[in-house]
Amino acid sequence: MIAYKKAILELARSLFATAEWPYIEDCLNTCLPQYSKTLVINSEVAAFVIVNETKAGHAFISYCGVHPSHQGKGYGSKLLKETLTSIFQVDFLAARLYVDCWNTDALRLYTRLGFKQIGVALVAGSDCLLLELTRHEYIGTAPAAKMRGQEVAQAS
Repeated sequence: MIAYKKAILELARSLFATAEWPYIEDCLNTCLPQYSKTLVINSEVAAFVIVNETKAGHAFISYCGVHPSHQGKGYGSKLLKETLTSIFQVDFLAARLYVDCWNTDALRLYTRLGFKQIGVALVAGSDCLLLELTRHEYIGTAPAAKMRGQEVAQAS
């Protein structure tokens, strides 16, 4: 992920609100590289997932983004599945994330992966839902079974 830091920041700035830009760089600088993922296609960052750890010891998917030219091709879903599989194989009992209330495509993806709403919050000036997926809920699902043994480029 470090090798693609500049490209990830540029992509993230094109996808997320200006108010979030300082947080994106902070999250990238403090991410857990063994769980954060980058998908590169033809030397271009097609998708990324930045994972941090909360004070309560949960994996927190701080940012997930897919380049507009690669959206709708399943890359975000594939990268998230790989991220969740690696998160739950070793250290974490739960993964959490915020999603903007208006972002129905992302909410649909997270719900399909098994995330459930556990709260609401105002994040960087936007109304967000706090979603959680537990290891127990994920390991028994078909996506996890399909993803075991398959790899996506791990952050480096």
